[in-house]
Amino acid sequence: MPLQLTLTYLIASVVYIATLGLTPYMGQFAIKAFPIAILFVYALLTLRGSARFIVAFALLASLIGDVFLALPIENSFIYGLVSFFIAHLAYIVSFVALRGHIQKHSRRLFKQRGFFTSIRPAVLCLTIVCFSGLMAWHILPATEELYYAVIAYIGVITLMGLSAVLWSQSKMIATGAIIFIISDAILAQSVFKTPLPFSPVWVMSTYYIAQYCLAQGLTKKFAFKHAYS
Repeated sequence: MPLQLTLTYLIASVVYIATLGLTPYMGQFAIKAFPIAILFVYALLTLRGSARFIVAFALLASLIGDVFLALPIENSFIYGLVSFFIAHLAYIVSFVALRGHIQKHSRRLFKQRGFFTSIRPAVLCLTIVCFSGLMAWHILPATEELYYAVIAYIGVITLMGLSAVLWSQSKMIATGAIIFIISDAILAQSVFKTPLPFSPVWVMSTYYIAQYCLAQGLTKKFAFKHAYS
């Protein structure tokens, strides 16, 4: 991502985080979603073929989720949960597609993986599964009527993290996915249990970092030899 666009994304993110103490306020949803809109436009303009559709769709679903969560309407949390569920599914599809894209253009990357290069993803995957299991054990008893919805969401974001680690071949993408899981864990703690100190700041800071890493990592990886069409 060009430096100017990165700085614009950073400033837009900081502006929203700085206004969290004023919530709710008029136009909050637009300010919250603007950083993700930047990533969405960047993906549309940078990627080609199927990759452009998949990555842009994941970002668009995230943007819609941001809007729902910021609107003072009934069932906004449910609408936001569904939107991000769809976003994670789209990210999983993008990682599957990226695996095929890398295999097509860099077959040697998959043939030269030895024991020590393979053990690190295994450790990360085990960590993700254990963390998700602990969060489920901690959060689910307090979810009441959202019990099954939260189970589904924990399942899809766990799969998103695992697929990023196993298939993306990118430290930036894997980092983004893991930070996304952490961000949602902090949010779940705030919604269903006792909020952490400065919880909204931590949630949005980690969220914006995660989305940037995912978008930047995917566009960079798919740009290698140009994305398939």
